[in-house]
Amino acid sequence: MGTHDLDKVEGSISYEAQDPSEISFQALKQTEVMTAEELFEVLKTDLKLKPYLNILKDQPNYPVFYDENRTVLSLPPIINSDATKISP
Repeated sequence: MGTHDLDKVEGSISYEAQDPSEISFQALKQTEVMTAEELFEVLKTDLKLKPYLNILKDQPNYPVFYDENRTVLSLPPIINSDATKISP
């Protein structure tokens, strides 16, 4: 799951499996909110993350961590959300 700023996480965390078109968030190092499907298209050009995309490719559901407000925390094992990134 990586590291997260706990002050930015609200309440309990849930681990779910969702259709990639239903998962929408701003991933780390991205400038806009995208669905998981759209994000995977962008990450196909990322040399660091591209090799990991095949782990979930063609799966009907992707794993996702949400907080109580339904804020996406992570799309494991691919990438975390910008919403809970740690800052100095």
